[in-house]
Amino acid sequence: MSMRHLRVRGLLGRGLPSSGLSSSLLSSVVLSSGIWLAACGSDGGGASPTPPFGSTPPANATPEMQSPGAAPSPGDGSGDSPSNSNPGDANGGEMPASGTDSEGVDPEIGLAPGTDGANAGANEGTDPDEPAPTEPTPAEPTPAEPTPSEPEPAGPITLFLAGDSIVQTYADTPSTTDQAGWGQMLAGFFDADVTVINRAIGGRTARRFIDEGRLDDIVDELEPGDFLLVQFGTNDGNRTATYTIGDATIPYFLDPATDFRTYLQRYVDAARGRGANPIFVTPTPRNSAYCTGGNGTGAHAAAMNALGQEQGVPVVDLNAAAVAYLRQICPAPTPENFFLLRADGTVDGTHFQENGARILASFVADGLISIGAPFTAHRLAQ
Repeated sequence: MSMRHLRVRGLLGRGLPSSGLSSSLLSSVVLSSGIWLAACGSDGGGASPTPPFGSTPPANATPEMQSPGAAPSPGDGSGDSPSNSNPGDANGGEMPASGTDSEGVDPEIGLAPGTDGANAGANEGTDPDEPAPTEPTPAEPTPAEPTPSEPEPAGPITLFLAGDSIVQTYADTPSTTDQAGWGQMLAGFFDADVTVINRAIGGRTARRFIDEGRLDDIVDELEPGDFLLVQFGTNDGNRTATYTIGDATIPYFLDPATDFRTYLQRYVDAARGRGANPIFVTPTPRNSAYCTGGNGTGAHAAAMNALGQEQGVPVVDLNAAAVAYLRQICPAPTPENFFLLRADGTVDGTHFQENGARILASFVADGLISIGAPFTAHRLAQ
C-alpha cells in the first residue's frame, strides 16, 4: 500500500468527456441523470461567480428521488458511533477539425476523340460560324488536409476529501488487514499530477464536521478549480449518539429528508464560493449487504443523489456500487477480507480493511471519470 501527499498546485485542464464504467457492476456508480456539467477550469483570477464544474439545473427540471440498492435493513442504521471510532478520532488525528476532401470539385471539360485543346480550331471541316472550342477549365487544386491540433496536456488536479471513518487515512503497518479508508487508497489510482488531501475523520456527521471548524479549514486552502469530495451518512443515521460543542449536546442523527440535506448544501456553497467543484460520494453499506443487498445507509445515499440532481452537483454513487458488489458475494468470505476484523477475530461490519478500502477507492476513481471530471488522462492502469 502506498500513500501520496504531494501537493501540486495549478489550474485544471479542460473537462474531458464522460466515459462509461467498464463493467455492468459499475454501471450504477454515477447518478448522471439530471446533472448539468460545465467545462472545468479557471483563469486563476480568483473565485468564479459561476461554478466551473456542475451548475444549477433549469427551473423546470423535476428532480427524482432515487434510492439505490435494496431497502434499508432493520438494525443497520446504528451509525459509526464514537465508541467504534479509531482512538485518534476524538482528537481529530486522523474532434480534431475534420479535413475537407476533394469530392465535389468539377471534372475537366471533355473533348472529342483525337482532339486536344491546342489544335481543335485548325481541324478541316469545322463550321466557321461555330465558335472556336475553349480551353478546358483547369481543375481547382484539392485543399490540403488540415493538421489536427495537438490536445492540450491535462493540468494538475487537487482533491480535498471531507468525510468520516469510511474515508479517513489510518496508520499503515506490514499487516494487510489494517483498518483503512478509501480516501487513503484513492491516490494510488491516479498519476502524480493528482494530489489527494484527505481531511476525513472518524465519528463525524455532516453537521459535526462543520461544527468543529473542519470545513472552514478546507475552505481556507481551496483554490479555484480544486475539487471537494464529500461523503457522510454512516454516522448521520445514528439515533442515540451525541457529541458536545461547548455546553451544547448535539445529536448525531440528521434526518435524510431535511437536516442532512441542509448541512450538505453548506459544503456545496462553500466550495463554489471559492471557485472549487463539489462532488458527492454516497455512503457505503454495512456487511448485511452480503447476499441480501441490505442497505442501512440507503436513505442518506438517496438524499445525496436527490440533492446532487437538484443542485447540479455530480454524484459518485459508491453506495450502489458497493451494494451490487457485496450482494453477489454469497456466502460472506471466510476469512473475511473486505470488512475490518477486530482484535478478537469478530467482524466489524461497518469499517474496512485494506483490501476492502482499495476496492472502494477503485469504484470512486471510476466514478470520477464517468461523471466527466478531468481525471481520464491521469487514471493509472490497474
